[in-house]
Amino acid sequence: MDKKVKIIVVALTVLLIVGAGFAVHKIVQANNVMRVQVVNEKDRTRFIGEDGVGFYSMVDTPDTIYTLVNTEGDTDSYNIAKAVYAIDKKTGKMDMVPGTSKMKFGMDGIDSTFGNENYLGWVEADADYVTRTVIYDIAQEKVVKKWEGDDWNSYFDFHVKGHTVYWMESRGKVDRIMSYDLKTGKEAQIDEVGAEGTVLAFSEHKMWYRDIRRGRGHLKGYDLRSENYEIYDLGAGYSELKPVNDNLVAYFKDNAVDGLFLYDTNLQKSVLLNKNDTGIKANYDGKGLLISDQLSYKIESLDRIQYDNTIESEYPDNHLFSTAERISSLLFITNVDEHEELILMNQDALRWSTK
Repeated sequence: MDKKVKIIVVALTVLLIVGAGFAVHKIVQANNVMRVQVVNEKDRTRFIGEDGVGFYSMVDTPDTIYTLVNTEGDTDSYNIAKAVYAIDKKTGKMDMVPGTSKMKFGMDGIDSTFGNENYLGWVEADADYVTRTVIYDIAQEKVVKKWEGDDWNSYFDFHVKGHTVYWMESRGKVDRIMSYDLKTGKEAQIDEVGAEGTVLAFSEHKMWYRDIRRGRGHLKGYDLRSENYEIYDLGAGYSELKPVNDNLVAYFKDNAVDGLFLYDTNLQKSVLLNKNDTGIKANYDGKGLLISDQLSYKIESLDRIQYDNTIESEYPDNHLFSTAERISSLLFITNVDEHEELILMNQDALRWSTK
């Protein structure tokens, strides 16, 4: 490379760095005044965003909603968030979570979030699909753990239960289910499973998953307290698990067109819960509540089921929960004209019926 070319390359590099730095600075400055409008109603709170601002991948805590924000200033052509924002539930003020901001014009960004009332987790990704998973202690306001994938290992499907992180770790033809205690720093392997379509799902005290090596209808439960395993056969292949409680698991079959089924581990029996419900991205709290895009269910047993369609009828075709996994509250996103709103609904607003 001749001297002239070197000078041009150096100059362009400096301009890119300065430009990127200005972009981040601009976002931070804008963040000082960014907020949503907070409207408290009888049975819900509405957090109203500005026109053109989209929200996705949220974590609900008692005082704060953590969310990714999709705006023209925060995303690039890859449509990946450049920071995690914290929304104060009382004031609506939005603050950038420290350590999450990414260069505006870079190829890396925040892919998704997860967590609970104690920890916020997020997954960083770049253009080469390399990911880094970060755990942030909310009370201490600092990062306490990171996992970074490479050409040999990948880490995915992270969940936080209490003070423990659970995730899948892929190494060739075998995936491993792992755990890490954020208090003690102890890491452990829970199980090995076939490397095809396994995802983790949680009820209050159990983790549920499939080991494809045992068959497509195989269901395995792991008690988080006793560390004992349970093995069941649903009798059909499935791709989605929705734990209702520690003994009842809802699921959709592989093709999802047959409806929503409910399996009782005590009776080792499945029943058709709703033949018309094919909303495979149904959300659940692991304590009896199941919400699909078609109907909400409150389930105590195979023959004690109540129904409600308040969310589905009041926010038709456009509600989107923070995750298609376990939820801690009725916090979801809806489109209203040119803007989006976060709706935090009181569970008492749901009007249950046996019909």
